[in-house]
Amino acid sequence: MNTTFYQIVSIMKKQLSIIFLFLGLSFTASAQLPNGSIAPDFTLTDRDGVTHHLYSYLAEGKVVFIKFFACHCPGCWSYHQTGKLESLHQTYGPDGTDQIVVIMLEHDQNNPEAFSGGGTYTQGDWEAGNTVPMIDVEGTDRTVFDDYNLNYYPMVMKVCSDKTTELMSTNYTVQELFDEADDCAGNLSLNPNELSGAIYFNASLQQIVLDGFDQIESVSVYNSIGQQVMYKQLPENQTLNTSELTSGLFIVKVHSQAGTLTEKIIIN
Repeated sequence: MNTTFYQIVSIMKKQLSIIFLFLGLSFTASAQLPNGSIAPDFTLTDRDGVTHHLYSYLAEGKVVFIKFFACHCPGCWSYHQTGKLESLHQTYGPDGTDQIVVIMLEHDQNNPEAFSGGGTYTQGDWEAGNTVPMIDVEGTDRTVFDDYNLNYYPMVMKVCSDKTTELMSTNYTVQELFDEADDCAGNLSLNPNELSGAIYFNASLQQIVLDGFDQIESVSVYNSIGQQVMYKQLPENQTLNTSELTSGLFIVKVHSQAGTLTEKIIIN
């Protein structure tokens, strides 16, 4: 009786070892997209009913960060708690300088309650304090995971406006993520018909200089956390006094009927 039991256990262990070995080989056989690959297009609808078309964002000259995650994943939750992508979205997303798109694609199946912390297959309330669009990827939409060769999470992918991809480290700071976006061709151009002119900081005069623009309607200045710290209506080329601003990174947006030009500057 005992001999038979142990024989059965031994056979089961061998079978499980073979299964786990097979799964392990299958998991590692497909790596994520190599850096420089052309991003597969997708059109997905988030939990608020908003549709996100990757190539449309890229055609606007924006840089897209895609976070692949799962509600049950402890590492995904830890990264979520850092607030890095939330800060990037707030500062440079549609409510900030509108240069970067951040979206989150959730991998678990049939668990809509998990986003708000419901059920047992989740790490917490993913909606609390989060404004980044979250997409519950189900059904035929799940081909996006195969398209991007998803084999672990959290995985953050940068897609430049020229459709090339690059894997991002979850250790990057918000500033480093912005710098990675700024490395894309086009320097975060907001509009293919961007204005002709230059924006720079004159340290000796402590001024932001707007040089070579025609018929400027307004200028907005944002700090590194996306807050508007200055707004001016300017009928012609002028300078902005920065004596009341602290040192650091700022985003300057010049608006006119011809379009919008955005530039980052360092004030010191």
